[in-house]
Amino acid sequence: MRLSHGVWARGFWTLAIAAVVAFPAKLHAHPHVWVSGTAAFHLENAALARVTLRWQFDAFFSQVLMGDFDKNKDGKFDPEETAAMKAQVFTSLKEYGYFVHMKAASGPVDVSSIEAFSAVVDKDGQLVFTFDVVPSTKPDLRGNKLVFALFDPTIYVDLALEGDVPVTLDGTGAQDCSWKMRDLDQITSSNGFVSPQELEITCKN
Repeated sequence: MRLSHGVWARGFWTLAIAAVVAFPAKLHAHPHVWVSGTAAFHLENAALARVTLRWQFDAFFSQVLMGDFDKNKDGKFDPEETAAMKAQVFTSLKEYGYFVHMKAASGPVDVSSIEAFSAVVDKDGQLVFTFDVVPSTKPDLRGNKLVFALFDPTIYVDLALEGDVPVTLDGTGAQDCSWKMRDLDQITSSNGFVSPQELEITCKN
């Protein structure tokens, strides 16, 4: 059950484990949680200022989280319920960089903070987290590249950027930038395997 992983195991993983135990048919499915999302990269003079991520959880896990945190059962999250979910589930991802992996020409780029967190239920009844990732540095991408990946190395959660427009670039200098995406080699653990996506953003000098 990965209880040795501390805070994360007590938060997100605890809910995932409880979900598959409650529904044994899910026990042999790896990963246990599926997230589809989008990424919006906001630039300032071609330097990365922040990334807005949208995570849409699978219907099954959405029901688990709604059952635990939608206390008044009105099908949405008020500010108090959202704060509780953020504190008990989302904040536990800090130790893992919120599954965000970034590297610029100068080296790895860490997550400095998370801002503008929200939790809503979409028209299909699925839970959606939206939040801004603020990088520890603002790498200048002019003549350089940023490599971005979103994955859980323990493979409890499968994350993928999907949809008609999975990635957008905006802000000053964004018109001189482009992106491409590819699948990396498989990562394996006792939970199974995934092939993470790698996004490469380049800007003209």
